Amino acid sequence: MFFSWDLARAIEEQFQLHEHFSLEVRLAEAQKAVDRLLNQYVQIQANPGAFEGQSITLSLEVDEDSPETPVLALHTSAHLEQLILEVQAEQAPRSVN
Repeated sequence: MFFSWDLARAIEEQFQLHEHFSLEVRLAEAQKAVDRLLNQYVQIQANPGAFEGQSITLSLEVDEDSPETPVLALHTSAHLEQLILEVQAEQAPRSVN
């Protein structure tokens, strides 16, 4: 869960820090930040089985409903994506009947 927060923060920070640059530059800087974040999680051995050898690649994609506005897409390695989805499912609010 902390990784998801750190990931969102790292991407947002880079887009804000480089707001006067082209989308391509902001994307490249955000990708560097994501790579650093993954490396930091490996270095501190936060969960070695979760982060070692995993990747997240950022790209800009076209939204069919709004083709003039690119959408930031995260392409996550399968293992890491599965772990993130599992944690998010555990954190989902449960309804009370």
